[in-house]
Amino acid sequence: MQEELVKLNEETRRLMKAVRLMDAPGKIIEELSQKIASLVEDAEKHSYKGTTAQGSLKNDQNPIKRKNENPSDFFPYSPAVGPLNPIAPPLKAEVVAAGNYKEIRATGKLDGVYVGPPDLVQGGVIALLFDDIMGSVLVVNNCGAMTGTLEIKYLAPTPIGKELLWTGKIEKVEGRKIFVSAELWEDGTCKAAAKGIFVKVAMLS
Repeated sequence: MQEELVKLNEETRRLMKAVRLMDAPGKIIEELSQKIASLVEDAEKHSYKGTTAQGSLKNDQNPIKRKNENPSDFFPYSPAVGPLNPIAPPLKAEVVAAGNYKEIRATGKLDGVYVGPPDLVQGGVIALLFDDIMGSVLVVNNCGAMTGTLEIKYLAPTPIGKELLWTGKIEKVEGRKIFVSAELWEDGTCKAAAKGIFVKVAMLS
């Protein structure tokens, strides 16, 4: 993975957080806006214009082929776990051997960029992360599938700035359907639980 690009995304996340929490006079905001606009113009000169995917910039790599690696490696451009996507929170995801299927565990904090109610994570962000963590479970178990249904139960508010634990695993496989579950934990309390049915498709095999 290109080290310089990882660093660029890290700094962009810092910028996003700073802008989200900015409380400054209009003059300062205008000056910063002009500086950022100049940087954006430079960056856009190098934008790839073709088909892209969360597995690779140019959609030229199949994540399934990298199933023995971690989610940040086979989904580097993911909006949930991708180090090369600045909207992805800095989560650390790993593969865990367990029973018949491998599982996924991800840890990290969500900052003010992802806030909904006061000092709480916005529910749609939780749904996004559940979907991608479940997708990562499929990859590490050699299952190319897409989301069919996703059901989430929000059990308690999830705080901003606290260490969170996400878990995901396959419950069963029935033909083309793969049943996956996931949970979100904070300080020993389950904050949300999800169930999904994913459908195998040839394009992801």
